[in-house]
Amino acid sequence: MKIVVLVKQVPVVSAMKLDPETKTLKREGVPLEVSAFEVRALLKALELRNAQGGEVIALTMGPPQARAALEHCLALGADRGIHLVDRAFAGADTLETARALALALTKEGYDLILCGRHSTDAETGQVGPEVAELLALPQVTAVSKLTVNGQTLTIERETDSGFETVECALPALLSATEDLAPEKFPNKADK
Repeated sequence: MKIVVLVKQVPVVSAMKLDPETKTLKREGVPLEVSAFEVRALLKALELRNAQGGEVIALTMGPPQARAALEHCLALGADRGIHLVDRAFAGADTLETARALALALTKEGYDLILCGRHSTDAETGQVGPEVAELLALPQVTAVSKLTVNGQTLTIERETDSGFETVECALPALLSATEDLAPEKFPNKADK
C-alpha cells in the first residue's frame, strides 16, 4: 500500500506570538515543528506499512526550511519525502495549497492519503478536504481509529455528539485526530 502523508511545518505552539500591527502570527525567529496532528497521521501510516507492506511518503509544501519537517518524518520512519518549494507558493491560501498538493499527488500516485485534522497555526482544517475534492476522493475527517481490510477501511471518527463508525473504499483521504496513533519521538533505533 502506498500511503502519502501531507505534513505542515508550523511554529512551536508555546513560542507563538501575534504581531500587534498585522494581527498575524510572527514567524520570524520562531522555532518550527511538524504539526502534531500530521505526526499522528504519519505514525499511523508507519503502523499500516509495517503490518501490510508498502511505502510511506511524507509530502510538504513550503519554504526551504520546511525540509526540516521532512527530515523529522524520515527520522520517524517514512520511506521518502517530497518537498514542493517555489517562491510562487509564498502566501498561498488553502485552495492554492490544495491545488499544488493535488497535482503532486496525481503525479506520485497513492492508495491512501493521510493528513492532520488541522494545523496548529491556522486551524482551518480546509486543505485535506479540498485535496480530496480536487482528486474526487472519498474523505473522512476527525479519524480516531483506522483498520484496513483489503480495499476497505473501517474508521471511527469523532463527531460533536460522540463517535461514529464508517466504512470507506480505497483510495481515500483521511484526516487524523491525536488519538489515531500514540505520540512518538525519533530515535536512532528507528532507522
